[in-house]
Amino acid sequence: MNLNEALNLFKRNIASRQTADSNAEAELKPVGSLSLEQAFQVYHQGYVARLTEALREIYEASSWVLGEDEFHNASRKYIDAQPSRSYNLSDYGHEFPEHLQMSSLGTAHPFLYDLARFEWTFKNMYHTPTSDPFPAEEIQALLNSEDFKVHFIEGMDIFQSPYAIYEIWRRRNDPAGAIDDIHWQTPESLLVYKKQKKIYVHRIDHVEAQVLTELKEGKSVSQALVGFSHVLTSEKITQLFQMIMRAGIIEDVLVLET
Repeated sequence: MNLNEALNLFKRNIASRQTADSNAEAELKPVGSLSLEQAFQVYHQGYVARLTEALREIYEASSWVLGEDEFHNASRKYIDAQPSRSYNLSDYGHEFPEHLQMSSLGTAHPFLYDLARFEWTFKNMYHTPTSDPFPAEEIQALLNSEDFKVHFIEGMDIFQSPYAIYEIWRRRNDPAGAIDDIHWQTPESLLVYKKQKKIYVHRIDHVEAQVLTELKEGKSVSQALVGFSHVLTSEKITQLFQMIMRAGIIEDVLVLET
C-alpha cells in the first residue's frame, strides 16, 4: 500500500461512524493501548466536532434560530450525508441550506432555507478580493450615452427572498427567543457588496433588484430598463444609478455603438 492509498483509507474510516473496515484492520495499526476501532472513534468524534463548529461559524443565524441542540443534530445528519472533501474548512457546507430545507426544520421555519442561503452568500463575499471601482465621475458622464453595459465588481451580489431574512441575520447575537418579534413574512431584496474590505448590505426594492440582476447577467442598460418603463421614471432611474455610484460596485463600462 502506497502513501496515498493509506491516507485515503485513513480518511474514509475517520469520516465513517461504522466500525473500522477490513482493509483498515489489515493495514493500519494504532499507537498506544487503544484498539483500531477505538482510535477511529476518537478521530471521528473530533472530525464531527470540527465540522459542526465550521458550520456554526458560517450559519451563525441559523444556529441562533434553531438553538444549540437542534442545530447540532442537523449538522450531524448533514456531516454523515456530506463528508468534507476539502482541506479548507471554509469550503464546507455549500449544500447545508438545501439540507435544512428538506428536513422537518425547514417546515417549522419556512424562512430557514433563505436565511442559510444568505449566510453562505455573506461568507463567500467575505473571502472575495476587493477591486477598484470605475470612477464615479466617468459613470455620471456616461448616463447621457445612448446605451452601455456595466461590469460589476466580483464582490457584488443581489439576494432576493420571499422572507425578510436580513433582520433575522442582524439579530443573531440577541438572546434566544428574540425572533418572536421579527416580522419575517415580507419579501425582501438586498444588494450585498464589498468595499474597502468591509461588507455592506443595502435594502432595495424588487424592481431595482431585477434591473441590477439583468445588468449583472450582461444586458445593456436599455435592455435591462425596457421591461420596467411603466414603473421606472427618469427620476427613479437617476436615483438607481446614483446608488450604484455611491456603492462603487461598477468595475468597467462598455459604451455600445448605435
